[in-house]
Amino acid sequence: MASNERSVETTASPQAAWKIWSDTSTWPEWNPDVQSMTLTGPFAAGTTGTMQTKQGTRAVQLTEVVPGKSFRLETTVIPLTRFAFECKVSPGSAGTTTLSQAVVVGGPLGGLVGGMMGKQIANTFPALLQGLARKAETSEGRG
Repeated sequence: MASNERSVETTASPQAAWKIWSDTSTWPEWNPDVQSMTLTGPFAAGTTGTMQTKQGTRAVQLTEVVPGKSFRLETTVIPLTRFAFECKVSPGSAGTTTLSQAVVVGGPLGGLVGGMMGKQIANTFPALLQGLARKAETSEGRG
């Protein structure tokens, strides 16, 4: 399995960042890759949904959710692979909050595909994390 992670710091509180990240209806507002995101139930482990991106429409599933701290969203982009996006909100130093996202590519072709695409995918994360940070800061009157 290949893993790649990126993170950004924000002055927004962890609570503000989590509130926005766990409200998937806001994703198109701050994530440049997401055109729409719809879940069939609550923001909880086991909930499935559909994400529409510039690359197409994908079935997604929340496989882990730790309220206020982290979630894992999984999808299949290429046959015989499983893409897991691990998203975390954690208190940083000096009153900041760290927002991080990693991609883990598993499945029979996960090592090969992750090795070829993992870094390229992870390099798109700073833009969406910065968008999330700005939206969270603005929601608290800090932006």
